[in-house]
Amino acid sequence: MRIHSKAFSLLAALSAALLITGCCSTTTAKSSTRSSYGSGTSTKAAKPAKETPPSAQARVTPAPAPAPAVRSSGGYGPSHTTFEEGGLKKVRGSMAFPTGLRDSSGLLLEKVVPAEVMVGKPFSYEYRVINLTDYHLSQVMVTDKVTDNFAPGDATPRADSVSGGVATWKIDHLAPRETKTIVVTGSASTEGTVTTCGWATYLPILCEPIKVVKPAIELVKTMPAQVTQCDPIPVKLVVKNSGTSPLTNVKVTDTLPSGLTSDVPTTFDAGTLAPGQSKEFTFNAKASRTGSFTNPAQATSAQGVDATAQASVKVVKPALEIACLTPSMKDGPLGLKFTEMIGRPFEVCWEVKNTGDAAAANTVIELPVPAGLTFRSATDGGTATGGNLVWNVGSLAPGASKKVCATFSGANGGDYAFKASAKGVCAEPANTSCNVFIQGINAILVEVVDDPDPIQVGEETTYTIRVTNQGGGLAIEGLAIKATFPDEIDPGVASNGGVVAGKTVTWPVVSSLAVKQAVTYTVKGKGLKAADARFQVDVTTRVRTNPIVEIESTTVY
Repeated sequence: MRIHSKAFSLLAALSAALLITGCCSTTTAKSSTRSSYGSGTSTKAAKPAKETPPSAQARVTPAPAPAPAVRSSGGYGPSHTTFEEGGLKKVRGSMAFPTGLRDSSGLLLEKVVPAEVMVGKPFSYEYRVINLTDYHLSQVMVTDKVTDNFAPGDATPRADSVSGGVATWKIDHLAPRETKTIVVTGSASTEGTVTTCGWATYLPILCEPIKVVKPAIELVKTMPAQVTQCDPIPVKLVVKNSGTSPLTNVKVTDTLPSGLTSDVPTTFDAGTLAPGQSKEFTFNAKASRTGSFTNPAQATSAQGVDATAQASVKVVKPALEIACLTPSMKDGPLGLKFTEMIGRPFEVCWEVKNTGDAAAANTVIELPVPAGLTFRSATDGGTATGGNLVWNVGSLAPGASKKVCATFSGANGGDYAFKASAKGVCAEPANTSCNVFIQGINAILVEVVDDPDPIQVGEETTYTIRVTNQGGGLAIEGLAIKATFPDEIDPGVASNGGVVAGKTVTWPVVSSLAVKQAVTYTVKGKGLKAADARFQVDVTTRVRTNPIVEIESTTVY
């Protein structure tokens, strides 16, 4: 854009005004009072006075396509052409300001007037003010001077000043290539020629903006208010450029307190942040213990602005305890203590309690059923699966407890251990053990068979003695067997270390005979005289001191 002196602009504008087609033509008319270009005031018609045009705002309309122009010699000065529009002949004239040459001017004033009008009938003419440059123009002024035989009616927009038949519009600003239009309406008061002359000025201004910015930074940190110790602690950091200046070398550092750790570094490089831009960083912390933790974070930048933020989290954890409850002990034979007799059902219970400060979710009690016992039933939905009893207790709130029971029976006597465990989410397993002693009852079968039977005097028969522990849950301890021959039969050889003394045969004591186990002995007998002889076997144990007697009849003839 060229910058011209103000004096040159005014001189060129006045020169251009004198060169507009028909500007110097006049028509003699009587003086009259005229409406002033839509200003709402009236002035006496007079000769135009020279003014320095001020600037004003005008209505914006799109620039029309330029019409073919006939320029004066050398391309300087106004140009005009005629055309028809809506059946009416019109004239379009144009002038470039301030030089009169379009290529060296910044402003083009284009004017369209009707070629012919009727006396007393309203007509309109218009100016198009066109910015020819790619730059902004300021303080643009358009001036219109009309001969005395023109009676102004209105103007759009209204003129900023009217004096002596000269109207001025102040257009403060024209954007690059922008066009604004001024429409003037009026009528001819007498027959002849109405001449309207226009010119424009503007002020080239060189402006350079200097942007003032302010750096600022924000940091927001979030963590859950409470977590269980076994869960990760999600941490989110959001750093934002809240100022109007770019921030460079932005770093965010989160300082973890004692008891919290992270698998990744907690210093993050945010790089460069444009105004309004934010970046988010996340990581998971892990608590090594319960308690409340507060960890601060800081954001810094190369511009010297920083921000801090902190968040707190409470770490809680469930803690389980489990206890076993068995039936009361009873006094048994020979001073033995027992819980229940063999074959009779008995109940064992367990109570689990959460002594921690967090709920124990999915709490489960599990018990392997002791070998030798039969599971009969369970409370609270306990089920037997693969040799184990399982209770799904569900979520156990802090301080809450739950009691479950199961019924068993045993076919064999003995000491049975119940080893139960309780588990829950984020809770250490809890264990308990208790014992139930089942008292068994000996059931002894004594069988004696002689073969052959009968025998003749002088012949032998073999006595077979079989002692069986039929059950009852206890081993037979201290098993002693003694056989007594009648007078009619004489004892012979005994098996298994049996000792013959007169008519009596004794075998070594069996220290323990397990359930369903048996011992077998044989002894020879020789008939001495004919008789219905009786062979007797006595069996005693450590707890059965009153003998079990079995008699076998042998016929001797």
